Amino acid sequence: MQPNPPQPESAPHAQPLTAADPAQWHSGPISVAKPRANPVAATIAGVLGLITVVMFAWFSFQDVIYLSQGMTGGLTGMVLVNVLGGAIGAGALLVATGFTFARRIPGVWTLFGLCAFYAVANTALAPLLWGVSIGDQLAWLFGFERINGIAAGMATIFSILTAIAAAVAGGVRSSVAPR
Repeated sequence: MQPNPPQPESAPHAQPLTAADPAQWHSGPISVAKPRANPVAATIAGVLGLITVVMFAWFSFQDVIYLSQGMTGGLTGMVLVNVLGGAIGAGALLVATGFTFARRIPGVWTLFGLCAFYAVANTALAPLLWGVSIGDQLAWLFGFERINGIAAGMATIFSILTAIAAAVAGGVRSSVAPR
């Protein structure tokens, strides 16, 4: 009786895959899906963000027109805050809107934060800053009597809508498959 001849060793690629070693599943590095904002909600938030940018620019530009026509009584602190705040706010919102269209989660939440801040600042903080009652501020914003009141009211309305859409876009995430 002869002993069994030695058996050839199996090749390493012929070994069965085990769940404990995911490195065997891929030949390259393991990639993870990137979380992104929901595509539909991010698009809606982006479009509303662009409309809000236009409203901010309109409000700022309208105060420049009032200033050039001498209707504001000169360059007062309120006019300066309106012009610079509107221009800087429009620029910041434009950048956040761009990142929202790219479906980036931080961009969506930045857009939400900026719009929510503007809505609160325009309805609650502005009366405290300028010494007017909240009722007078709301009547000016939503009375739609003067053109700059219309612009500020529309900016506030679209800021609230944009903040809601951005919160939905950031809260309902989707994953993009790795490349």
